[in-house]
Amino acid sequence: MKISEKIVHLRKRNGLSQEDLAEKLEVSRQAISRWEMGTAKPDANNILQISRLFGVTTDYLLHDEYESDNDLPKIKESNHILHMNLTLLAIISQMAFLNATIKPFHEMRDQGMDMVELVIKVVPLLSSSIWMAFNLRYEKDKQQYRKNTRIELLYCVIQAGIALFGYYTRMYNVGTILLITVAMVYIFKINPKYMNRQLTKKKK
Repeated sequence: MKISEKIVHLRKRNGLSQEDLAEKLEVSRQAISRWEMGTAKPDANNILQISRLFGVTTDYLLHDEYESDNDLPKIKESNHILHMNLTLLAIISQMAFLNATIKPFHEMRDQGMDMVELVIKVVPLLSSSIWMAFNLRYEKDKQQYRKNTRIELLYCVIQAGIALFGYYTRMYNVGTILLITVAMVYIFKINPKYMNRQLTKKKK
């Protein structure tokens, strides 16, 4: 099966028109048409984008000996599971460190201890937040990536607001419960429904 036929097959199997595929790859519809007719071939960057978009290897696209769906080499499922676990761990870590910021370590305040406490709390919180943002790179669809970035930013703002509420009102337990609740909604509802990320096992 030639690369032109494979592009047609993958596009149709995923319910995309030539215009849809052109938009996702940021090329013209005419370019897609030429690829599918075999009058032109995608360059190396386009081939890499196609492989990521459809979850196939570049070897499949470049070698004619793969003739059927049974021969189609998928991107390793283990990598997908690893990415999702890393994402889930980052979300849980950030929630835990936010919770740690709510309650002061001590009642007797002095400037030196304030600085130590600030460092102990903020450094891991900042690290886990950067880790969360870094995990967004696993989403290869640019439109979905932008959507996920906005959703995750809103989630972080909400959680930060809850932490500040708990800290200034001294309603520490209420703050903890709210942090956990919002995180669970984010993991079990928002991620699979709106962010194309299934962070937990699907019910059979």
